[in-house]
Amino acid sequence: MTQKIGRNAPCPCGSGKKFKKCCYGKDAFNQPKDYKEVHHVIPPYENIDYGKPLLDKKFFKKNTVHEISAQRLFYSNLLMPEIEALASEISNQMKDRGSKEAVVIENTEDVKELIAFMEKGLDSLNYEKLVKKLLRHKETSVPIIIEKLKQPKRHDFLEISIRVIHGSGVNYSEAILEIIRERERRAYPVSQLCMLLGFYQNDKSEKLLWDYYHYFKKHYNDETYSDGPLIALWEIQDRRKLH
Repeated sequence: MTQKIGRNAPCPCGSGKKFKKCCYGKDAFNQPKDYKEVHHVIPPYENIDYGKPLLDKKFFKKNTVHEISAQRLFYSNLLMPEIEALASEISNQMKDRGSKEAVVIENTEDVKELIAFMEKGLDSLNYEKLVKKLLRHKETSVPIIIEKLKQPKRHDFLEISIRVIHGSGVNYSEAILEIIRERERRAYPVSQLCMLLGFYQNDKSEKLLWDYYHYFKKHYNDETYSDGPLIALWEIQDRRKLH
C-alpha cells in the first residue's frame, strides 16, 4: 500500500512545517515505498530531548535489547567478522549465484567503481568480497562512503558502509554524528548508525544515543529501532568500567 502525501500536508518527519517546505522532493519520499516505511521518518534531532543521560545499573537492568533484531545481529557481525566471512566462503562454494559479479569485484581496484556497485545493489554473497576490497583502499573509500551517506541510501548500502567504516579502525564519530543530526531522518539508518557510534570514544555521543533510545522506545515500541542506541550505550558503559 502506498499513500501520496499532499504538498500542503504536515511533513511526516515531524518538523511542524508543510511537506512542500520541508522534505518534499527528497529521496526518502521520491521513491515508491510501503506506507509504513514512509512514515518511519523521525523529526529533526533538535526536536528530540529526553534530559540528562543516567547510565546506572537500574537503567541497564530495566532496559534490554530484543531477543532477535537486525541491530543485534549486525552488532554481532561487527564484533565477529570472521564468522560472517566463513559463512560467505561456504555459501559461495555451494552456489554459482553472483559469480560474474564476484569476478568484477576481484579485478577492480577503482574505488569509485566499487562504490557504484554498492549504489546499484549487488548479490549478498558478494558483500564480504566488496568490504575486503574497499578496506584495502580505506583511506580513499571511507571518506567517499561517508559523503554518500549524507543522502538517503538503500539499507544494503548503509550496512556495507558501516562494515567498511568499522573495519577501517579509524574514529569517524564526528562525521557519523553530523549525518545523524543533520542529514538522516529515517528510523532504521539512524538506529544502525547509533549502534556504530558506540564503538568510538566521543563525549558528544552519549546524549544523542540517550535521546534516540527513548524516542524509539516511545514512538516505535513495536519495532526494534531502540536496540541500536541501546547497544551503543552498553559499549560506552563497558568502556567506563575498564578505566
